[in-house]
Amino acid sequence: MLVGQIKHGTILEVGTGYGVGSAWILSTIAPNVQFVSVDHAKEKIDATAQTLRHQQAEFLVGDWKEAIAKGPFQFIFADAAAAKTIEGEQLLEALAVGGMLVMDDFTPEEHFPEEWRGKPDKVRDFWLNHKELRATEIYLTATSSAILATKLKGKE
Repeated sequence: MLVGQIKHGTILEVGTGYGVGSAWILSTIAPNVQFVSVDHAKEKIDATAQTLRHQQAEFLVGDWKEAIAKGPFQFIFADAAAAKTIEGEQLLEALAVGGMLVMDDFTPEEHFPEEWRGKPDKVRDFWLNHKELRATEIYLTATSSAILATKLKGKE
């Protein structure tokens, strides 16, 4: 549903896996939108590209940062842990002003394991409180959440 609102430009998926997210994105992609998906695992990219042959899609093997040149991106689905954690600033820079970033696989605070309790969640804090973003966390299940963020402006 979110991807269907993108009417021009390029969408980036970081972490192709076996193409489940890619299939969802391509099922609703607008005619003037390009889709780039990147993953380290060649066998996953090959299997996904073979299964999801689509003229608007490009599947790349390698580090997601190699795809930055194809941006800025109007929509980014970041499923790879490094992109949303230690490489967050680079991910944010790749997002166009007005673009949306979606990241899943978060654990809601009330479901933190005991060893996480009372400790800062630097990743969640980075995305939810960044001055260039308007962001929110939504529950996907009772124990899983996602962060949705829109880039309001570039660096000042």
